[in-house]
This record gives sequence, structure tokens and C-alpha cells, in this order.
Amino acid sequence: MLAITAAFEREVKDYLKAGSFTRVRRERGQVAGPGAIRFYLSSAVRDVVVVVGGFGREASGEAVRLVVEKYMPDLLVSAGFAGGAQPGLNPGEVFVCKRLLGLTGHAAYWSSNTVMEKSVRESALPYDQWNDIEIRWGSCLTVPSLVPGSFMKEWLGKTFATDVIDMESYWISEAADNLKVPHLILRAVFDPVEFTLPPFVAPSLGESTVRTALRAASYLIAHPGSVKGATVLMAQAKQATASLSRFLLNLTPTGTRVLNLAAGAR
Repeated sequence: MLAITAAFEREVKDYLKAGSFTRVRRERGQVAGPGAIRFYLSSAVRDVVVVVGGFGREASGEAVRLVVEKYMPDLLVSAGFAGGAQPGLNPGEVFVCKRLLGLTGHAAYWSSNTVMEKSVRESALPYDQWNDIEIRWGSCLTVPSLVPGSFMKEWLGKTFATDVIDMESYWISEAADNLKVPHLILRAVFDPVEFTLPPFVAPSLGESTVRTALRAASYLIAHPGSVKGATVLMAQAKQATASLSRFLLNLTPTGTRVLNLAAGAR
């Protein structure tokens, strides 16, 4: 069994649609926040469960615990968006993060002395299994909250030599290691380092698609000059989602292949 986890449904919606996945259960959990953790299965893509919900340290770790407890996967793949931390990265560019870094607390105290670091074995999925999918080995820095600004993303990239930034990778890997589950961290660039996210994005995390749309509409009405930036943001999200879907479809054409890959990771 392969488990695919994502913080938000929009990150894997193309994959869910292509694989004809349907929701089979919801778990409120203890720390999942305002949105429940959802489980999806498909009759077309065998031996795969997709788990959506829970962003940040506690909720993402709980999602891993629940899927391992209920489905006992042989391999776990965390798929999601990340901010670019190096110049020149394009929306939709995909990294498999073999180096993970984590920061906690207030940004004022972040330094090379406070960063945590761990690695994910490349052997979890040999590169030659990916055929023509363009994927790069890289590093991901996990921080406590969204980093919207270009200046801060650039500083983090230089200071910690990381490719992308997110809010879950380090903690998902920690949870998977504690449960002794082989895993991969897959991140698609959503907002390049040169792009500053609009102010409505951070408060929208964890909200429903409808509430996010309403918040965005309210912001654009009040700031009509930001329409172009919002249009760019939508295009970037579409590119990142499509890239994740292509990789996941390449990885999971059949349950047999998934189990073979998992066995080779041990």
C-alpha cells in the first residue's frame, strides 16, 4: 500500500481526478485544525490511499500517524507546494527533498545554530524509475508559518542553502521515521523567490475553497491594481498542481509497482 499525503486538496486535485479517487472517510483528529483529515481511495488505482488535511507541524504529523494506523502503508509520499528559495526556479518545478531542515520559534532567532537537519535516503525511489519526468534532488526548509515575501525567501535560501520552503516536510519525515515507514518528500514550486504572495494568501491557509475565493475577491475589490498578480498566482498554482499530478501518476499506475518500489527501499 502506498500513502500519499497533502496538506491541501488543491495540491493534488488533478491526481485525485485523474485516478477517479473518492472520499471514503473523514477524521477530525485532535490537532487537525478547522479542517478534518480526509481519506481517498480509487478502484482504478489499486493499493493507494490519499490523505488530505492538516498543515503545519502537529496536524501533518497526525495525518501521518492516522494513515499508518489505518492503512499500514509500505511507502509514504508527501506531495505539496513550496516557496522557491533560490533565484531562477519556475512555478511547477519539482524537487524530491533528500535534505530536510527545520526551524521553530520566532524568525528573529533563526540561525545556523538553531536549524535542525536530517536526510531522506535516495534509495526510497531510484531516479531511473521516473522515466521522462523532470525532477531534481534538493533540500527543503520547514518553517512555522508561511513566508510570503521575496526578501525573506531569498534570505532563507542563502542562509540555509535550501531550494524550497514549506511548513510540513521536516515534521512529516520525523513522524514517518518514528513509525519506521519509508517515505519521500515531493515539493513543487508554487511561488518563486522573485514573487511576493498577496496578503490574502496567508490568512486563507486551512480555509475552504469558497472562503479563500471570497477573501481573494474582497482583497481585489479593495486593491484593483492587484488583479494581475492574482492572475499570475492562479496560473502558478495550476502549474504546480499539474506537475505533482504528472509525477504521482507516473509513480502509481498499479499497486504492484508501488509495492515493488517500497520493498526495494528497505
